[in-house]
Amino acid sequence: MPRYTIPPNTGKVRVAMGLGGTYKVWNGKQDKDEFVITCRTRKQANEIAEKINKRLHNGEIEVLY
Repeated sequence: MPRYTIPPNTGKVRVAMGLGGTYKVWNGKQDKDEFVITCRTRKQANEIAEKINKRLHNGEIEVLY
């Protein structure tokens, strides 16, 4: 289970379609401020995005593949 550290300047995240049909939780930024978590299903990506946007995490989130 990979753990992702969520930076304090993430802002609102959204679900986007990535290459190869994967879904990504993305904050819409580029370069050094970009924050991306790759997910297998849209349902999983929506759940992770909701947790991050509602601040229901302690600075880290685990993603089950």
